[in-house]
Amino acid sequence: MEEIFPKLFDCPDYIQGKYCHALCNYRHQTEEEKQAIEKYRESLRLKLNPKKSNRFGPVYIIAGPERSGTSWLFNAVRLLLVHQDSPFGPADSYRLNHITKNDIETRLIEACGRPLVVRTMRIPDANWAENLDRSGHGYMVFVSHRDLRDVIDDCLTIGWMKHDIGIILSRLKAYMTAYEYWRPIAKGDFRYESTQNEPVEQIKHLARLMGIESTHAEHIAREINSLRPGQAIGPDQVTKMWPAQRVIETLRANGNDKDENEMDDKAHEAPTVVVVPEQAKLSESERKKIRDAHSDYHDRYGYV
Repeated sequence: MEEIFPKLFDCPDYIQGKYCHALCNYRHQTEEEKQAIEKYRESLRLKLNPKKSNRFGPVYIIAGPERSGTSWLFNAVRLLLVHQDSPFGPADSYRLNHITKNDIETRLIEACGRPLVVRTMRIPDANWAENLDRSGHGYMVFVSHRDLRDVIDDCLTIGWMKHDIGIILSRLKAYMTAYEYWRPIAKGDFRYESTQNEPVEQIKHLARLMGIESTHAEHIAREINSLRPGQAIGPDQVTKMWPAQRVIETLRANGNDKDENEMDDKAHEAPTVVVVPEQAKLSESERKKIRDAHSDYHDRYGYV
């Protein structure tokens, strides 16, 4: 299949060198990715008897709460497909908070037989994978997990939530509802601490699950480690990684989880930023409430 330009899903702000917003569901590609895609397309053209691409390539879904290692996992999959030889080529990557059948199929058509890597947080539409099961390539889900108390400590530090135990428990309930949808169908479940402490081994394990080689695992681990942006309004548009410095949009400073459509409406407004101060971490009583509210989850993964 020949790719058609201009591409429907390229982020117009990103192309113009502007920052869009944290929940942008358009495509953002590095020059490295564009070159890898072009190299892959050229290799298909050079084959004497090129195999005709299926309409749909494979789909890799990365699911889990924020601050649990999902961005690391998202980039590990993305970079494995860039650096390692794969029968499907480099992927197009997206953040889709809520996945629909149309979201996936239209992006797969545009990818022209190449894969998709999708970072998500919520329960998708019931029929989101209906045609993927019939296409021959299907989909593969990877999830990550972390002690929920550490997740919240990070969110408080960055300024994503008000330090209110009622709000925290409500947000965690939504996180866990979505997580428990994806976990039973996941091909791999990755522990946050392992991805941070032994990234090369985790990348090799991920590659085995994906059915590709991992000869560049050390390089990929170093690249992921170097991806986190410095001072910024929000996450890097390509990697979806949040900056270490807490400079965020005012809309996000109070922990509001705006809908993508609402964010799209505001995408062209000049962002107002605020430097979020260090916030106190959870108290012991708050940590106990979170542990008790999700005891099955913490017991499953050995978080005492």
